Amino acid sequence: MAKQISFGNAVNDAERWAFKLLSNELPQNYLLLTNIEIPVHTGQAMEVDALIIGEWGIYVVDIKGYIGRLNAGQHAWSLDGRDVDNCLAKANYVARVLAGKIKHKIPVGVYAPWCQGMVFVTGRKGEGISLEKDDGSLSIYTPQQIVSALTHQWGLTAPKKFPVTEKQKEHVLETLGQVSVVERRNNRIQDFHKVKCLFIQHGLEIWQADYQPGDWSAPWLLKILVSTGFENEEMQYTQEQKLRDEFMRLQKLSGCNGVPYSAPLIQDGEQLVLPIKMPRGVPLSAFKPQEHTTYQLLEALKHSALALQQIHRRGYTVGNWSENCVFITDDGDIEYIDIINGSTLDEDIKNYATLFCSLAKQTHQPRIYQWYEQAALGRNLDLDWLCCDLSALIEMGICDGEQKAISLKKGAIIDHHFQLEECIQTSETSQLWRAKHLQGQYNCGISIYQCIDEHWPELSCLYRSLSHLFHPHIERVIAFGQLPASQDLFIARYWLKGCSLNELIHYEEQQPQMWFAQLLTGLQYLHRMNIFHGAVCPRNIICNPVRAVLVNFGVGLDIAAESYSQQYADPNLWAEENDIEKDLYGLVASFVDVLTPISLNNQRSRDFIIKALDAIDPNLVGQSLFESCQRVLSFNFSPDLSESYLTQFGLDPSSL
Repeated sequence: MAKQISFGNAVNDAERWAFKLLSNELPQNYLLLTNIEIPVHTGQAMEVDALIIGEWGIYVVDIKGYIGRLNAGQHAWSLDGRDVDNCLAKANYVARVLAGKIKHKIPVGVYAPWCQGMVFVTGRKGEGISLEKDDGSLSIYTPQQIVSALTHQWGLTAPKKFPVTEKQKEHVLETLGQVSVVERRNNRIQDFHKVKCLFIQHGLEIWQADYQPGDWSAPWLLKILVSTGFENEEMQYTQEQKLRDEFMRLQKLSGCNGVPYSAPLIQDGEQLVLPIKMPRGVPLSAFKPQEHTTYQLLEALKHSALALQQIHRRGYTVGNWSENCVFITDDGDIEYIDIINGSTLDEDIKNYATLFCSLAKQTHQPRIYQWYEQAALGRNLDLDWLCCDLSALIEMGICDGEQKAISLKKGAIIDHHFQLEECIQTSETSQLWRAKHLQGQYNCGISIYQCIDEHWPELSCLYRSLSHLFHPHIERVIAFGQLPASQDLFIARYWLKGCSLNELIHYEEQQPQMWFAQLLTGLQYLHRMNIFHGAVCPRNIICNPVRAVLVNFGVGLDIAAESYSQQYADPNLWAEENDIEKDLYGLVASFVDVLTPISLNNQRSRDFIIKALDAIDPNLVGQSLFESCQRVLSFNFSPDLSESYLTQFGLDPSSL
């Protein structure tokens, strides 16, 4: 691609098309000066369409958009039988004038380069032109011949042919005068100075530029739309609209991490310019992770995820996940330089994970690279989870090259987030700990269950559902998973103040009915979503003066093995009941066990639990509730999910 310096604007479509062809097709060491004026000895300035400083000579080119059959002779020309001007004579005259000026300027002992006139007939963008020359040596060429004539010796009319030296080129530029001034003017757009062309195609140019408002400078990118470079107005309008849309996106994303800063659009004559701050660092394709520490890589992943998260929260997506459009610094800062908003959120996260997966593997942190592997397959697209884990790894300085078993003792750290502080309860296969969330600095509960490997898929699905739901009378799950290098399950939940139902010593008269009603609403909420507790018993119900909460879904059977509701029921009837009826049976049996005035003496069977219910005064709980509980314990109760459990048990919503 030849270097083009414009001294004036093209006056017609033929010139614009010709300049584009010549600048694209001529070699890089050629200089194309367009619409330049050369003064003759009379003082009058003669405009030259194109002055080309090439390898073999200096060419004064006159451009004509003739369409039809052109017959060119030494003195007269005709186009489709009509006389037209002999343009070659004018070009040769200007070439002789320029040659004289160069000889005048050139020092003694230096040969002047050959100058000659030339005519370029373009037709209609290279078509619709037929040329016949009376003399084959005439320098008149069509688009199919012009580049070859300018780059080979046969295109010269000189008796002896010598290549133009760099020194001769310098003397030509000195003769023309102010070429460098014009070049600087052309390369300047307001306070931006174009330095290097990075891309040019179909009217779109991308330049590296310096912003020079005074004594300092800063690197920028300029996206330039040149209206004369498009083949038609429709294409120009489309590209202009895309550039304006990009500007609007960058303005609306202003302030987000990972989004480059952009200055206002510049409408400069025949071009529309979008200035974008040059991103720091290198493209991801040139980034070398092996030269950086694990923590630097984790910082980069964290910044990339946070930046993407902020972009999504503004209602946009990155869309373009090419390696060359993501820049990364040694400090881990990330910039997405081409935000096109062309995909859904899930697709964007999936493409993000695919691009950064190889970088995540370089951290050797299984929790991190496994997230990227799963997300790249379209699974587990939760950026919050990833950001939280990355923050924990960086802030706590925990980077395990391989998974190691955790010793459950005070001070141990679970899942990089939870520090065990006090063991509240323990059994052969489970433990309950009070813990502290290290980043959030708040108390939480950690339950550990041993040997649950065979039940893990079912429990994982259950707790994944619970982690996305909220009900004030259902435990709030923060996190869950398997401990490393073991078959133990951990569940992190919000810390609940209160005691289990079987540990109650004092309570107000109306509180048990309130707790029962609250737990009914919680169970119905879950049952409607096809989620079941599976282990309702007194020790899996936490009570305080204002509310009751169900905990330990699907696990913790051993915690209350002595009072587990299944032990109250007839085993044959229990096997036939569905999950809904089992949960309701467990809830009723738990309250009857704790509230009955008689002692069961650890004798738990269907007869004993019904006997315990009969010992409760119906007037204390209400006749309707008492009768409903009798039907539940006898497996004669048929719950209807479409109707409120409160109504079916004869309870008033005000009892909540």
